[in-house]
Amino acid sequence: MRTLIVGASAGVGRALSEVLAERGADLLLVASDARDLDALAAHLRLLHRVEVSTVAADANHVAACIERVSEAAASFGPIDSVYFPIGASRNDDRGSMRVEEMDAILNSNLAVVIGLTAAFLPSLLELPGAQIVGFGSIASVRGRGSNVVYAAAKRGLESYFESLRHLTAKTQVRVQFYQLGYVATQQSFGQRLLFPAVSPRSVAEEVIRNRGKDFGKRFLPRYWAIIALAVRCLPWNVYKRLDF
Repeated sequence: MRTLIVGASAGVGRALSEVLAERGADLLLVASDARDLDALAAHLRLLHRVEVSTVAADANHVAACIERVSEAAASFGPIDSVYFPIGASRNDDRGSMRVEEMDAILNSNLAVVIGLTAAFLPSLLELPGAQIVGFGSIASVRGRGSNVVYAAAKRGLESYFESLRHLTAKTQVRVQFYQLGYVATQQSFGQRLLFPAVSPRSVAEEVIRNRGKDFGKRFLPRYWAIIALAVRCLPWNVYKRLDF
């Protein structure tokens, strides 16, 4: 396997890098911080004897990010799997951010994923067993007064992956989309959560177990499917009183 992971240096992205390296995959890792990437790459090379290349690129600058990743991929070799555990959110995302702040969220959660997928899709279509995996959020299940732009971006991402799955339905490419509940990361640390946070490692292991399966969308952990259904079914007169 030769795998591209965008958003590789922390959380689910780092866990995916570790699990895939354990299974012998060669990795092209993308994140914004070169020092974090270099440390992770050195660790994976030493521990698992796999090829690891890195690209330090800011997803907020979409065109430049796509160009840098594409250039690195050209020398890395044919990539058969692409994972997008990338995203950015802000605590003040409550409907009144400045345009550049909104752009940063939209670019990191949506635009860069669409742009990179467009860049790699032609080559993925030529490879047997190729796959594209996206990661959404339970925050997008229903609009609410916090994480306004983030939730909109993740809902857009879900729609995009549904379109992508339809586009590739008659090809060999498998398209998967995971809607994640609470994950134990720096963003969730210290927060009062309604339900337990799962480890990034457990998410990564489940994703790799499901490699190549044609199921479209799946909630992780699975019980979030029931919670999401309940939230969607709440009457507006009840839902509007909730603060979460």
